[in-house]
Amino acid sequence: MTTPISLLNWMLLSTVLLGAWWLCYRLVLRQERSFAYNRWFLVLGPLLAAGLPLLPVAVPATWNAGSAPLAGVAAVLLPTVAVGPGEAPAALLDWPRVLLLVYLAGAVFMLGRLAVEMGQLWRNTRRLAREKCEGYTLVPTHGQLPTSSFGRLIFWDETLALSPAEADQVLRHELAHVRQGHTYDRLLLELLRAGLWFNPFVHLCGRALALTHEYLADEAALRHATSLAPAFSPAQSYTHLLARQVASRLGFSVPLAHTFSHSQTLRRIAMIQKNNPIRRWKQWLALPLLGALLFTVACEKVASPTEPAAPSAAQAAMTPPPPPPTLEKVYTYVEKMPELTTGGGTRGIVEYIQNHLTYPQVTVASQKTGRVFVSFVVNSTGDVFNPQIVKGLGPEYDAAVLAAIAQLPRFKPGTQDGKPVAVSFTVPILFATAALPGGENVKIISQ
Repeated sequence: MTTPISLLNWMLLSTVLLGAWWLCYRLVLRQERSFAYNRWFLVLGPLLAAGLPLLPVAVPATWNAGSAPLAGVAAVLLPTVAVGPGEAPAALLDWPRVLLLVYLAGAVFMLGRLAVEMGQLWRNTRRLAREKCEGYTLVPTHGQLPTSSFGRLIFWDETLALSPAEADQVLRHELAHVRQGHTYDRLLLELLRAGLWFNPFVHLCGRALALTHEYLADEAALRHATSLAPAFSPAQSYTHLLARQVASRLGFSVPLAHTFSHSQTLRRIAMIQKNNPIRRWKQWLALPLLGALLFTVACEKVASPTEPAAPSAAQAAMTPPPPPPTLEKVYTYVEKMPELTTGGGTRGIVEYIQNHLTYPQVTVASQKTGRVFVSFVVNSTGDVFNPQIVKGLGPEYDAAVLAAIAQLPRFKPGTQDGKPVAVSFTVPILFATAALPGGENVKIISQ
């Protein structure tokens, strides 16, 4: 069985992971001209943030009560005590459920907005004539929409005053979006934004990816550019064209489409003017960063609340203070085992624990199913001491178990060779969220 991560933990961990990923992009990669690498880096970041915290970690879901004692625990394993919830306490506010509803509302809103934008794009373009070309479909817009692209469609505003060379550059720019599949990157990131809407870094990745797509398209357009005028280089001519188109079409864009004249133009022009070599060593920094993120997830899983944890304040308050250190040898099994003064052997011990153990006072949404293993020692005078949680289920559950053990009376001590000795016991406590058969709140499961 795997241990599921809670919604809150997933949200916090995904924010930390994507924050570290974004910081690497911002400080190391953003100014580099390795546009294709940056593109995949920005797409991979949200995918890792959403998926890494959900990686399964195999842990024992239940422990076989009929098997040998737990590894490293020298003790007699008593029969299992099963506890079911009674009346759940009324809660003013069920925070886990509220968090889930808020998360779902945000995700539905983001998906709804994406659907609206897709609908707007369809309504604005469905009546336009289309012309099949090699590798793309040309859609003349007659000035109704700016020159832009979506999927394999290129919306072409033929009313623009462009020379043949300028029109060729703009067309090559939009063809780069089509051939490199930038629309699919954007749609994938929009879906990730819907799932990670609470994470501010996913929105930053979306804007950075849109700009990186423009860098890639500009690079493709300039690769085949020719000088528009003898006084200008191809790069200068292209930047003049870009600035002129933005000035004339400012604010005129299509939702979800890649628009030639509306995407952070000053940054694009500055990047076009750069001619410094790409520093490839920076790209290798993603490997140690990925290793650090995996280590962070692993540490979070090890610290999962299903594992034994340090006692809480409430748990510590219910735990009797440990006695002074003793030099007694603690046995795992003796000729005559300890028992309660009322008799009954091991079954009598389990029945006493079950009669004094109740399901912890938690909300319905917080109820858990699983086992708590608790150990204690009955010393040579019959006193119970050193109760310890060997495997915990959560602070409330561990505290309820320790409180029941604290109520155990004095035992008839066990004997070995006719002498009273100390003996260690381990008791498995099964907590079940479903009602137990027969309406009982506590019962014994025989070994």
